[in-house]
Amino acid sequence: MASYLIHHKTSYAYRYPVTSSHHTAIFKPQDNDTQSCSRYSLDVSPEHSDMIERKDYFGNTVQLFSIQELHEKLVVEAQSRVETNTVPVDLQTLNTPTDEIRTALTDITRTDLIDAKEFLYETEYTPKTDEIIAFGERFFGGDAPIGPALLALLAAFKEEFEFDPEATDIHTPITETLANKRGVCQDFAQLMIGTLRAQGLAACYASGYILTMPPPGTPRLIGADASHAWVSVFVPEHGWIDVDPTNNIVCGDQHVTVAYGRDFSDVSMLSGAVTGGGEHTVNVEVTMQPV
Repeated sequence: MASYLIHHKTSYAYRYPVTSSHHTAIFKPQDNDTQSCSRYSLDVSPEHSDMIERKDYFGNTVQLFSIQELHEKLVVEAQSRVETNTVPVDLQTLNTPTDEIRTALTDITRTDLIDAKEFLYETEYTPKTDEIIAFGERFFGGDAPIGPALLALLAAFKEEFEFDPEATDIHTPITETLANKRGVCQDFAQLMIGTLRAQGLAACYASGYILTMPPPGTPRLIGADASHAWVSVFVPEHGWIDVDPTNNIVCGDQHVTVAYGRDFSDVSMLSGAVTGGGEHTVNVEVTMQPV
């Protein structure tokens, strides 16, 4: 079990005044079987109109707010306290044949799997292409046992891909990530999701945070952490299993989940529309502190 204080600050600076803006925020960590959010606040400057909070289709907490006064800066600060109690699944022991899982997920009589079945289909960010299919067949062909196959896929990301923040942006296609073998956590998560779906498996996108440790003898830097992305894959008779392709691990207490969706577009932490403003810069500071 672990406890964390998380501070996420996003600052926008606009070249020209913004006359009005409307925003959607998804920062609140989830309450589920493996974690609980005991404290949460969202502060916005300049002052916003009434904030609306609701659950989206996927059960994520969404907050909507508008700013109706002239402003050249926008600062959004989310603060949370979260307790996690996650026991990583031993994938090596999950020997259900992949073909058996595919059959279950396409069986129209398996109404108990209906929530998972909607994560079988490609999206704009997770297309099913010949290249993606061929990549997945290396791991999930025929009766390959699901657990070892997932471990092999995770290892491939670690061994064959390079983490490179300069290589991609939020719109980079997963086919480009696969071809260039470079990207960041969002790219690797969406490529893994596309790979799993192309093999007839259900997978969704997870956003949140991961605890990072500074090198020995180096103090923890305030604001130097970042949001993170990983994958949740569905195995009938077991449920959803979160895995992290960027770090080649099964998710545990070091991961804090904020939202689940089909891909990044469902769970962007801060989005919206502005009138005016022109060019802008954005700065993000994240601190995840064990307590």
